[in-house]
Amino acid sequence: MTLESAIKHAEQVAVREDNNAQVYDKVKNDNLYHPDKITCEQAAKRCRECAAEHRQLAEWLKILKSAKFEYDEAWRTITHPTPDVTYADKQRAQVILDKFRNSLGTMK
Repeated sequence: MTLESAIKHAEQVAVREDNNAQVYDKVKNDNLYHPDKITCEQAAKRCRECAAEHRQLAEWLKILKSAKFEYDEAWRTITHPTPDVTYADKQRAQVILDKFRNSLGTMK
C-alpha cells in the first residue's frame, strides 16, 4: 500500500462514517438493528468518533508524505547535485538526512 492510497482510504472511511452517523441521527429508532445491539445515538457517536480518527490518520499520513518528499529531495541534493545547488542547500540537505536517517530512509 502506498502513502497516497492509505491517505485516500482513510479519507474515504471518514466520509463513509460521517454518512453512517447521519443515517443513525435521522432514524432515531432504538429498534434499528445494529450488530452491537446499541442505540442509534450510540451508533452515531461511534461513527463520528471513527470518522474523526480516520481524518486524523489521513492528516498524519499527509505529514509523513511531505517529510518523505523532503528526505528524498535532500538525498538527491547530496547524491546528484545540479549546478544551481549551493553550499547552503547541501548543508540543509545533510541536516535532513542526518535527522531522519533511520526512519524515512528505510521506507519504500
